[in-house]
Amino acid sequence: MSLEPETLAADAVVAPPRTRFTALEVPTFRWYWILTWISNTGDGMENVIRNVLVFQLVGREAAPFWLGAMVFAHWVPFTFFSLYGGTLADRYDGRRVQIVSQVVLFVAAAGTAIAALTNAINVWWLFGLLLVHGFAGAIGTPAQQTLIHGIVGKERLLSAVSLNSTARQFSQVVGPAVAGFIVLVFGPGLGFLINAVTFLPVLVFLARLRLPPLYERERQPVVEAVREGVGFVRQRPLLGSLIAIEASSVVFLGHTFSSLLIVFAKDRFPGSDLAYPLLLVASGIGAIVSATYLAYARPVTRTGLVIALTAMAEMVAILLFAFATQFALALTLMFVVGATAVITQSLTNTTLQLSAPDRIRGRVMGAYSMGTQGLRVANGPLLGGLATLFGVPLAVAGSAGVVLVVLAALTLAVPQLRAADT
Repeated sequence: MSLEPETLAADAVVAPPRTRFTALEVPTFRWYWILTWISNTGDGMENVIRNVLVFQLVGREAAPFWLGAMVFAHWVPFTFFSLYGGTLADRYDGRRVQIVSQVVLFVAAAGTAIAALTNAINVWWLFGLLLVHGFAGAIGTPAQQTLIHGIVGKERLLSAVSLNSTARQFSQVVGPAVAGFIVLVFGPGLGFLINAVTFLPVLVFLARLRLPPLYERERQPVVEAVREGVGFVRQRPLLGSLIAIEASSVVFLGHTFSSLLIVFAKDRFPGSDLAYPLLLVASGIGAIVSATYLAYARPVTRTGLVIALTAMAEMVAILLFAFATQFALALTLMFVVGATAVITQSLTNTTLQLSAPDRIRGRVMGAYSMGTQGLRVANGPLLGGLATLFGVPLAVAGSAGVVLVVLAALTLAVPQLRAADT
């Protein structure tokens, strides 16, 4: 594994592209991509196993509430620490911030595995360990995003972000399939343990990685640094509206929708133990197709409009899915959900990073993380509570309808979203 600086961003930008998957020309990114795929696969396994375990521990009636509570536990740290995580990414070496984050993630995953293997697991254990998991993600996510930029440079950033999405979504295909087998044959404890082990290769990689600094780091007071990053976004309507597009779906649907898929599977397709993993697999395949296309294709034009329209298409697919009774139709709609979500997220991520100066990029991505992940704290109790009161299908369909209206209003209200790229 070669991690020398000469293979990194500076030379990657100078060299003429030889392939359309341009980020893969950078050897360091290839290693990072492979190792994060392994870690993401373990994380995909853990998500499925945890949701199945919650369903088994609390039963069908209480499942919507507790699945929503798990989403709350995971994302509430992003509400309070995302902006600070962006400040850390600008103030310190992003690689070191990532190492700290990965160590905390490993501890949380190992704690879950030990609790499950010793039969000490309960919903409160899962809730508490998800809080730790979320804290690590909140402080590490902005650094991870700026680290990718540092490895490949701006010319290959969309390719890198899209390939990273491909790896993450491909893990949602492999992870659920492996998780379903492990739970049926060995029980949840081994699956949690495997997830903990997948963090180790990434830690070794980060320990060996060396990147030249892109700018001279400043030690601004935290409040002043956060204000500067947020102010940069607020002064640019396009950036703020792009974050708002993702934030609207995050508040009303978000990760809780994925967690509630197990309820759809058990209620609509009770004859198959694999219905739930297969719904996740369908979404993952759609995401892979879109991410691969973005990593290969030429730059997108009219980026803001493309993002807005694909976000609307995702909401239409979710609304239809809420009432789908045919398994083939449900799989098709989940494919569309995965495909459109990745287009929205990859293009938004890239647009924000390329718009931000090097010295405040971490804080801009911290604002993005706050808007798209920190606000999920409302999503768990909101959608979980609505599902408990009105039933899962009606809650999901109503939420998708609300988001669709919000997205249409944003597109009409912000002319920068409809304008051609400059």
